[in-house]
Amino acid sequence: MFIKHGLLPLVSLLCYTGARAYVWPGPYDLLEDEYTVSTVLGDFIEPCSAPVLPGIRLAAAEWLRTAYHDMATHNVSTGLGGLDASIGFETDRPQNIGSAMNDSLNFFVSLQSRTSSMSDIIALAAVLVVKSCGGPGIPYRPGRIDATEAGPATVPEPQQDLATHISMFASQGFNVTEMIGLVACGHTIGGVHQVDFPFTIENSITDSNPDGIVHFDDTFATFDNHIASQWISGQSVDPIAVGFNATTNSDARIFAADGNATMSGFASNPDHFQSQCGSLFERMVNTVPNSVHLADVLEPLPVKPHRLSLAVTDGSLVLAGQIRIFSTSAEAAAASPDDMPVTLRWTDRNGKTNATYAASLTADFPPTTSLWGSLYFFNAKIVLDAGLGISSFVIDYAFDPSSPLIHGDNGGGGFPLQDIAFFQSNQFCTNITTGDTSVTAMIRNDMGPIGDAYIEYTFGVSQPGTVVLRQVTVRTALTRVGNSSLPLYDEYTALLDLGGFPTITNIVTDLVAEIGQKTYTDVFTLSPGFC
Repeated sequence: MFIKHGLLPLVSLLCYTGARAYVWPGPYDLLEDEYTVSTVLGDFIEPCSAPVLPGIRLAAAEWLRTAYHDMATHNVSTGLGGLDASIGFETDRPQNIGSAMNDSLNFFVSLQSRTSSMSDIIALAAVLVVKSCGGPGIPYRPGRIDATEAGPATVPEPQQDLATHISMFASQGFNVTEMIGLVACGHTIGGVHQVDFPFTIENSITDSNPDGIVHFDDTFATFDNHIASQWISGQSVDPIAVGFNATTNSDARIFAADGNATMSGFASNPDHFQSQCGSLFERMVNTVPNSVHLADVLEPLPVKPHRLSLAVTDGSLVLAGQIRIFSTSAEAAAASPDDMPVTLRWTDRNGKTNATYAASLTADFPPTTSLWGSLYFFNAKIVLDAGLGISSFVIDYAFDPSSPLIHGDNGGGGFPLQDIAFFQSNQFCTNITTGDTSVTAMIRNDMGPIGDAYIEYTFGVSQPGTVVLRQVTVRTALTRVGNSSLPLYDEYTALLDLGGFPTITNIVTDLVAEIGQKTYTDVFTLSPGFC
């Protein structure tokens, strides 16, 4: 049996151009897509009350808890540990009791790739959770590197005394006030499960509440200051603040560690609570080993190719896919995509432009929700002159037909797209029995002698002791099959040995071809799924 994979954004380029602002293609395109569109993570945290399974466990709370527990291995004195996905090796510890950590990692693994580490995904999930639940927008910086072993056992546990907790948070880089803030901010959503903490909660398991969850406050699926206001007013329901077992009432000890000054400030000023939580969570997700240097803040690109690729189809060179448009403006929020003028204008292989090098794009489907603004997708299907080809393109658009056009030029350089050597996006096929994937590429045969031509692909494999996958890179040669339906292009194929289908997530694949003393590169990402 064979299945075909869907494709994530495809890039065809000669080289990356250095620029401070993030442009396409870039090293974090998959993460930018998930940050902006949230096609994978969004369904489980929008709304914030969405459960992992019907009736039990709040996904948003579990993901936020996973991020903190992963970060908690950091030691400011040594510079080791932090948010590095070491949590995968640590799930058998009492401090990480329950299924939340592995459940979260098992879900996140579908996004893992060479360009999206598990630790980057954990951090991204936390950022999206806070925003989706009504909290502040937290700047997101990618670039984390996954650990290869467990970190120290430094996550606070509810039965520990206040001095121990103060010491643990200090090791992580947080003082007493910040410790109180992190706990309050982290406990504004979710709750505690009796099945995991039977010495903290009792008599809560029922047919409709099989895990026996008791929530931290009365708005457990809303990021607000009720965790503080209920505590200060004496109406707290937090099971580790007012629970029957005083030994495990760690929240009570932490909240009162400064005489309730921090919690009183949170209770009296919701905006202050939001602001402080945003600052603390930004520090939390950016707490990484000293050897790791995070990239600049990643923000939604205003215009971005989406599943856009070249293909030789029925004797023609065709550019097909989508263009994604994003904005935070009021005009964008009020726009009707069917009325938006959107034009793709390209430059040919020789660097020439022409009034005829233009195509109007049509709206693909109704506006897509984003946590950050308005999103629209437009279809492109353009038959190009194969003799003249394409080297880049820009997008001119407006949110209203009467408004001036906005020039989407990818930071000034246009969107690079070379037509010399590229993957044939509609000819990828994975054998579900062997895990082997056949890949087809098209290479022009009139650009000079073809030297080395190969595929270099990176995919995830299982590793002992953790759900997190280890990324493996393999190189294999491309073999010429013969001439394609378009005489200017020859067809090449390669077989990717993925070592077993079940562990495959996103396969980042590079095509490299040396043609006429120049090197051409095309990059694509195979996404999991069936079609």
